[in-house]
Amino acid sequence: MLFLFERQTENSPVNATNVAAAPRTLLPLIQYPRVQFDFGAIGTLPAELAVLRAVRPLFVTDQGLVACGVFDTVRAAMPSGAELAVFDRIPENPTVQGVEQALEVYRERRCDAVVAVGGGSVIDSCKAISVMATHPGRVGEYLGRAEKITPDVAPLIAVPTTSGTGSEVSRGAGIHPTSSSRGGSLGSPFIVPKTAICDPDLTLTLPPLLTAATGMDALSHAVEGLLAKTVNPVGDAIAVDAITRVCDWLPKAVRDGADREARWHMMMASMEAMLVSKGLGAAHALANTFGDQGLHHGTLVTLALPPVLRGLDAHAGERIRRLADAMRLGTGRHPGAAIAEMNQALGLPADLRSYGYKLADLDEAAADAHASWFNRSAPYHPTKDEFKTMITEIIG
Repeated sequence: MLFLFERQTENSPVNATNVAAAPRTLLPLIQYPRVQFDFGAIGTLPAELAVLRAVRPLFVTDQGLVACGVFDTVRAAMPSGAELAVFDRIPENPTVQGVEQALEVYRERRCDAVVAVGGGSVIDSCKAISVMATHPGRVGEYLGRAEKITPDVAPLIAVPTTSGTGSEVSRGAGIHPTSSSRGGSLGSPFIVPKTAICDPDLTLTLPPLLTAATGMDALSHAVEGLLAKTVNPVGDAIAVDAITRVCDWLPKAVRDGADREARWHMMMASMEAMLVSKGLGAAHALANTFGDQGLHHGTLVTLALPPVLRGLDAHAGERIRRLADAMRLGTGRHPGAAIAEMNQALGLPADLRSYGYKLADLDEAAADAHASWFNRSAPYHPTKDEFKTMITEIIG
């Protein structure tokens, strides 16, 4: 297996000497599931279940996908007359309660695999289901405790229906203890789905605002991945490609949801952004802090990006310039300003206040963002006062 190493020093330049000498934590350099990708890819689902020797999968989705007919498209890919075990009540943001309710169905129906049909909330929930199907205790006992997760997890096939989280290929998941609490991290190389079936057909009915919010979520993953201090040239190259795809194709997908080429490129960009994830940064730390009121994660993180990027000029100037090139920005245009302009052009809120977020305690929020695990891979760890300044701007 190939490995990446995460440098523990923050500002030293990368070269062969200090890379070899630096203390390091080994993680897979390249780790991804078996991927089926193209229009009509959902037709491979029965064969992929057979590869995993799964005969009683639990299909997990949400009410929105049932109502709009997307889940029917997935159901139709299964053999005629097949009786499916289905849990269709995953909430908009993944919660412990949603996981535990789905787990009850998994056990009652004696399932042997999980098929996640949905966006990040569904797929993240299913990662937790796949762990808890084979591990003792409660979900909360595994949040932030990667060492407790063993390779013995239930097989998971991820079928994304948005182009945003990239959870179908990632080794992480966010799970909220309740719908009004901040998310906890479920992370392990063992929770990467065994198979990802990426069919852009399943995104054609996604409404414009959700297309915009999920698309900017994908951009945030690629941007913070490119900027992350973790050494992974493969990840850098893929992140650059994902950034360019989002900037080129997201406006077209928002303008015309039936634009098949735009939908294809956005699904590819979303997958790429998390395919070789190097880590994230302060924008995700802030989004997690703001994730206690049930608002959409993609919108939260893209509102946080502009001030975070401006604050990195003195700490990651070379990578900020590489980001500007990937975004095809002209001379003098800053990525932070460009992302703020994209948010406005795509119809996303200008600030958290207009989005409906109510800040209870600035000092507490800054302390929470400062303590976030996302800062570990950031090129610079902002101080609490710097987080306070950014939060004040993002609130509006």
